[in-house]
Amino acid sequence: MKAERETVKNQSATIFDRLQARGIDYGEIKKLVSLVLPHAALFFDTHFGPRTPPQIVRQVGQWRKLLNDDFLLSAEQKRDVEKTLIVAEMCAWNALIESSFPRLGAWNLFQHFVATTGEDSEPSRIRPDIRIVAIHEKTREKRVAVVPGGKDSVAPWGDAWREAFTTLGLLDLVLKRTRRKRLVSQRHSQAWPIFTKVVIPRLYDFLAPYYRKRGNIWSAKEKVLQRDAFFSKELLQDMRDILLQEHPDVFAEMSLDQLKAAVHRHVRQRRKSTDSAK
Repeated sequence: MKAERETVKNQSATIFDRLQARGIDYGEIKKLVSLVLPHAALFFDTHFGPRTPPQIVRQVGQWRKLLNDDFLLSAEQKRDVEKTLIVAEMCAWNALIESSFPRLGAWNLFQHFVATTGEDSEPSRIRPDIRIVAIHEKTREKRVAVVPGGKDSVAPWGDAWREAFTTLGLLDLVLKRTRRKRLVSQRHSQAWPIFTKVVIPRLYDFLAPYYRKRGNIWSAKEKVLQRDAFFSKELLQDMRDILLQEHPDVFAEMSLDQLKAAVHRHVRQRRKSTDSAK
């Protein structure tokens, strides 16, 4: 009866109450499963499928050359096409910028905002400059470039970053044709790699130490052995509630069995990696 009352009590408590009772900071969880995801790359993959950001940048350039030579479209039609190109170019450059920091080849890249000076000579942090510092990991060579901000900056987003990477001497590296692992697939969104290979593994690795619970396993000789359970019901339930809280549209129909299968694949892959490293 006591165990049943405890179960009912745990089920009635919110996910925030249950995490707090275990000494878990929800802010750290939110960073792992929401805030620090590669959002630009995810948005790009969702809209452009198997295409890569460098491909989109090149395609936009080809379209602009075509528009410059075109005499069939009206000025209004050209403006509409240019709007589409600007959006596509921004998506591509956002993904390129995201993937270039904090490391691009042998270079470590850092960026920070720099206040601009307005007409009254007072520093302003509205549309600030972005200062980029690149340091070579071996030679320690340092290169610096600035993406201009301020209200007087009229350069398109892509052009400004292209010029900055050109100044750093890293543009070819940024636009290099490389194969990459896609974050989405044609399957249901809860089966996208961004969730099965990034979000769920991150969440499991962070929470598991707080849910240590002894479990039984049986050896080939049918002897009962003791070790920490990998998939305690409490852990899986709280993981699912967190995923529903942070990504409700994605995990609305995920069952505990499906979540357990995703965690099991991660644990098995991690164990293989550990064994191969020995």
